Amino acid sequence: MTGRPRRLPNAGFRSDALSGLFLLLLAAFAWLAAQGLSFGTLQRPGPGFFPKSLACLTGGLAALLTVRAMRGGGQDVRALWPDRSGAIRVALLLAVVLGYVIALEPGGYLLVTACFFLVLLRWVGRRSWLETVGIALLVAAGSYLLFARWLMVRLPAGLFAP
Repeated sequence: MTGRPRRLPNAGFRSDALSGLFLLLLAAFAWLAAQGLSFGTLQRPGPGFFPKSLACLTGGLAALLTVRAMRGGGQDVRALWPDRSGAIRVALLLAVVLGYVIALEPGGYLLVTACFFLVLLRWVGRRSWLETVGIALLVAAGSYLLFARWLMVRLPAGLFAP
């Protein structure tokens, strides 16, 4: 027996095709959820501009991934995470994103976004504490200024509500 992992027949096809189909469904859901929001124009984007544009982009890329998988592209699922630590980091990332979604409204955008990047950069990205804190604060404050002040998007105030 050699040390190389045994290739599963069509395992790459299944993983990429399933990922593509899942992302197509997610894009369709996002588009339908944003139907009640006006798109606006490029000069004055409405509340539906970002979600609808992102849904179209996601759907297009998902369709390309699915077509590529059906034409024989892709790789064995086991080759994506050859060691256990990679799979654990992916699971941690999913848990952090879910926690962000749950905590955003009660905790507020600034606090929860800063905490999200702290966890993301330190434990998933394995960055130093100094780099982690600096980037987390810059991303939280910068994105807040961009969305709340410049684009005038109402973000959850959470704990900072008056």
